[in-house]
Amino acid sequence: MIFCGYFDESYDNDIFTLCCSLSDPVGWGEIERGWKNCLQAKNKSLRNQGRRELSRYHASHANARDHEFEGWGKGERDELAIQLLGTLSRGRAWLTTVAWSLPLREFIQQFNIDGDPLPLCYRESLKFVMLEMVAQLKDAKSKLRQIKPLKYVLFHERCSYDFAYLEGFNQMMNDPTFDCKELFSTIAPLGWEDCIALQPADVIAYEAFKDVLRKFNHKDRRPSLECLLQSGTFGGRAKQMTSKNIEEWRTILRNPV
Repeated sequence: MIFCGYFDESYDNDIFTLCCSLSDPVGWGEIERGWKNCLQAKNKSLRNQGRRELSRYHASHANARDHEFEGWGKGERDELAIQLLGTLSRGRAWLTTVAWSLPLREFIQQFNIDGDPLPLCYRESLKFVMLEMVAQLKDAKSKLRQIKPLKYVLFHERCSYDFAYLEGFNQMMNDPTFDCKELFSTIAPLGWEDCIALQPADVIAYEAFKDVLRKFNHKDRRPSLECLLQSGTFGGRAKQMTSKNIEEWRTILRNPV
């Protein structure tokens, strides 16, 4: 059995969140068809109104109502988001996620980062996501007793930090203490133009990021995430490192076994 995982990130000055959305080829096929049909229907409506059509759904642009979403009302934006998220639980579609968040200011301080902190954020967060994926699988095995042999094939949207994804993955695969490396085959960059699955991965990462931010802004959970969590075919884990966790991890990295 093959699980395809699509990574995306979302961050601001306080939080960096890396998220991997996972399903099998059948699940992703169902999601991609529904997602594409939903966007096509919306573009038809926009075209009939003489308005700008969407090339893709980008969560942060939709939230800010800028770029291709300029001039949209909140109601129209939220309606499309809920329709798109509905495709994640339609038919044979299903999705599980692993989200890992870092408190960015503490991370920069603990690691004494003077330049761009994002390469280290990507690299180290990827490692923790891979560890959590293994933990999920072990948990499933303990409950179900027997599951089919599994392989993870990982992808991420092509970006300026492709090297950080690859460094993190290779470091895990070369780590003699990582006892489940045989579950992972590869990680590769893709362009969003050629891969619809990267769009729902972007949305899930953004929703996970916004949910972590509630610790700082004390806002209610977003309706789009509430809609997703009520689905019976969506699940996963979201974890956040504390300042103590970061200090412990820094010590491990500086004093490898």
